[in-house]
Amino acid sequence: MEQMEISMNEWAFTQGMIGYRRILQYYDVDVPTTSDGIVVTKEHLQLLPEAYFQYFLDKYSVAKRHEALLWSWHAKWRKGDKKFKKELNSRLKDIETKVGKYFTDNEAGERILENIKLYRAEKDYSEKLDKYVEEIIHDVKTKEIDEKLTCNTFKAVYLSPYFGQVSFLNVTKNASSVEEQKSIFKQDFIQPVLDEWEFLRYLDEENKEACLDFLQDSPHKLLTSLKTPFKKKDSEAMKQYINEKILKCSLTDFPLGLYSFEESIFSPLALSIKNSLNSTWNSEGKNFFPISAIAKLILFCAPAGATINNKKSIFVQFDGTFEEIYHANEHYNTESDRDTSFDEVVFDLVREQKLRSNWKRDNYVILEYESDYSSKKTILDYMILTPNLIKLFQNHDKLLDYLNYYNKVPFIKLLLKNIDTKVFTFNLLREKIKNEYSSLEVMFMTLLRHYNQFYLKEAAYQMDSEKQQSYIWVLYKSAGNVRSKIGLKKAQGIAYRLLNAVQAGNKNTFMDTVMRVYVSSEIEMPSLLLEALHENKMDFETVANAWVAGLISKPNEEGVAKNE
Repeated sequence: MEQMEISMNEWAFTQGMIGYRRILQYYDVDVPTTSDGIVVTKEHLQLLPEAYFQYFLDKYSVAKRHEALLWSWHAKWRKGDKKFKKELNSRLKDIETKVGKYFTDNEAGERILENIKLYRAEKDYSEKLDKYVEEIIHDVKTKEIDEKLTCNTFKAVYLSPYFGQVSFLNVTKNASSVEEQKSIFKQDFIQPVLDEWEFLRYLDEENKEACLDFLQDSPHKLLTSLKTPFKKKDSEAMKQYINEKILKCSLTDFPLGLYSFEESIFSPLALSIKNSLNSTWNSEGKNFFPISAIAKLILFCAPAGATINNKKSIFVQFDGTFEEIYHANEHYNTESDRDTSFDEVVFDLVREQKLRSNWKRDNYVILEYESDYSSKKTILDYMILTPNLIKLFQNHDKLLDYLNYYNKVPFIKLLLKNIDTKVFTFNLLREKIKNEYSSLEVMFMTLLRHYNQFYLKEAAYQMDSEKQQSYIWVLYKSAGNVRSKIGLKKAQGIAYRLLNAVQAGNKNTFMDTVMRVYVSSEIEMPSLLLEALHENKMDFETVANAWVAGLISKPNEEGVAKNE
């Protein structure tokens, strides 16, 4: 057996396939593809250990990250910002600990330790410190040191949450050289695939003696368990035994499913067999969701198939060809020196959709998850980028630029989960009132929610976006005029009462309070406020949020509002 076609399956497996191709592509190897998957060849399997390590070593180079941070913080300290000396000392202490553990007998390692000692001892900046930093960065870039520190980092930070401490990820292997760890990877993940392929080749050739000899010598313990039942069987009986007694791979078409899908295979979704006894095959307590060696290898490539940011993995799945899914995920794959935020992921998908003529048929499933192997805990969010949201983000993405990042991401996630953003907006308004923060972004959130209601009803063709926007601005500006007349403190007190009425759904109380404010202020009330009762052009929450946001707005925001 020289090659095998692998088709997409569950999202985790598809993510692994994306990772497998991405790793080899980075190694300048073209992976053959089919409409729904990839072709794994024996030649490429032999190259994978080198490609796997090169991908992660380059992507998460410790030396590159240290260089960027040390120069940045050193420059700020040099300019007089003393707080960065503490950050520098902490970062250098971390480098000192890791270099001192492995490279005390190394010339570059000794220089690093000496320069760190000299740098940390200085309390005030002087020009000689520039040289210390330069030499530290130069020596950390030494291939042996950078690879060693990077290898231990990507194993602990990016791979262990997926697989625990299996194979070369075990902390006892940290002292091993990178070359030794490549050998362990080949032995544990590549060789079992080749052994299963070789065994099936002998079986297809009906070569009984070759089968038995191979089982006698193979290090694949799960495969060699077939030695005993095969001793007195001819080749036909061997084939029959495999067809009737051996479980098939649950993720591929491979006829041998000798491994179980458990925590060491893919921790975010799997359980240990002892904790899932009732779910094992025939309740025997031995096999739980059987998979082949090739499926195990593909899943081990999964971290390379996701965008990983702040310990969270993001992967996108939709009903398309493998090539389409691959390129959709490629649009925002993080570079070695850059992290991609969640909102960038979403907008890259939207921009990518603009190039496709059949975008209306697609619902993108965005999976965001993080896993802690030690506590056996996974937090997984499924979010759906529907055609109506694609329209919203395509047509009105500039409105989101006015949202604070810490509010923008949860706001977008609520939209993706099809959860009404009104509660989020209510809570944010309360926070704005309490802390006397600008309320302008709430107005933009209200406008986005209003637009989204049209898209949800597939009534975008009826919507004049400029007219709808003018409605929101009229309410916001009118409330701002009231605030100018009664003062900010009084406006804040009224805003609290109005929010209570809105959250209770009490339209009459809201309108009664608003009308009294206009009468006492001697300001003409816009007829649009009656929409809070009639809801012909806007729903109650839209009217209320826009008006309350205007009521607590700052005077200097009126110019921004007018320009927008």
